[in-house]
Amino acid sequence: MKKSNKSELRYNEDDERTLLEDILGFIKVFVVSAIVILLFVNFVAHPVRVDGKSMYPTLKDGDFGFTNVGGVLLNGVERGDIVVVTMEEDGQQTHWVKRVIGLPGETVSCVNDVVFINGKVLNETKYIDPNYHQSCVDKFGYFNKIPNENNTDVKDFDEVTLGDDEYFVMGDNRPYSKDSRYVGPVKKSQLFAKNMLVLLPFSDMGVKD
Repeated sequence: MKKSNKSELRYNEDDERTLLEDILGFIKVFVVSAIVILLFVNFVAHPVRVDGKSMYPTLKDGDFGFTNVGGVLLNGVERGDIVVVTMEEDGQQTHWVKRVIGLPGETVSCVNDVVFINGKVLNETKYIDPNYHQSCVDKFGYFNKIPNENNTDVKDFDEVTLGDDEYFVMGDNRPYSKDSRYVGPVKKSQLFAKNMLVLLPFSDMGVKD
């Protein structure tokens, strides 16, 4: 009887493939799957976990979901959009989840705790719950103001006129949010993604806007 060549050794009598062929096939599937996942995560949807309460009650601390990476490039950015902003903090790159308030070329100001865009009152009732707004005013005495340099009082944030490539972003939970009121405008190149689909917890599942 003729002996089988080792390179053609079958590990299953009913299977015509060699073990090596199966291993190569698995590697091919693994590599293709990894590439698809990387493309999906970096160019379509990116996983995001909300850290902190700066976007409460729209987004809660610990909410997990996906944000649209291609949305900024394909659809642009509009006032009221939830965006993921790339920031540098203590030499490390982090992501902030905020809301776009001011657009390029606009002047953003705050007078008596009221936000103005180009001298007109900004209507934010679409995304800021009036009842929550009032509860913050009742608790702190303000909503949009920021502490002064000595942290002894609060004041309206400084007026700023945005450049051609600048955006003014703030959290929905203003008394608890570090945003453009403190660090200034952000560049479009810092807008990593927009919108957010929350998956966990299940009780908060859905697209947040």
